[in-house]
Amino acid sequence: MHIFPTPTQAEQDHFLLRLYFGAAAPLRACVDRAYLDFSRTLHGIGALPDAAALRTEASERLCSWLAKLPELSTDPNGDTFDALHRHLSEQLCTLYGRCGFNSFAIGQAQKWLNMAFKYVYVFGEARIPGFAGLYRLGHVPLDNIILDRLAEFEAPALACSWSRLRDYDEYLGFQRWIRHEFPDSAPLAVEFHLWQSPGG
Repeated sequence: MHIFPTPTQAEQDHFLLRLYFGAAAPLRACVDRAYLDFSRTLHGIGALPDAAALRTEASERLCSWLAKLPELSTDPNGDTFDALHRHLSEQLCTLYGRCGFNSFAIGQAQKWLNMAFKYVYVFGEARIPGFAGLYRLGHVPLDNIILDRLAEFEAPALACSWSRLRDYDEYLGFQRWIRHEFPDSAPLAVEFHLWQSPGG
């Protein structure tokens, strides 16, 4: 006779993570899942003959970016994080443009980077070590839901929809507004609570 024990809570949590993120290595799973959070805005990407290879190259750059972030444990005001975020966002726009997809925008890049970074904390320090001290540096992933919630706090209006945003300075200005408006909260904590508020 075979006896199967009742799964522990840790085993249940592992099951949920695998169900939602798949079986890839944790950092790659965060990047792959985050891609799905904005890919519906990539109108026409399927027409590119090398779209799959392009996504693979971009994903590898994003994984490499994430892997290096734990080195930022001494970044008191987030300037280094912001500079690295800008650099990769602009790199992704250039990469997609070079492959013939000129409509890839900063708004899409920020969603990919920010959701991947956020998902690292869903996995937790035990599964993806080195990120515990970086939570305060994360940017809010901009989308329609969070922009509607932040409008209640008189957030500045963007010049266009979040996915079409091309001006990194405008994007960073919005992130700085969030930091100023909620000085005692990590931006990702602001997003966590507002995104789930009534109507979210």
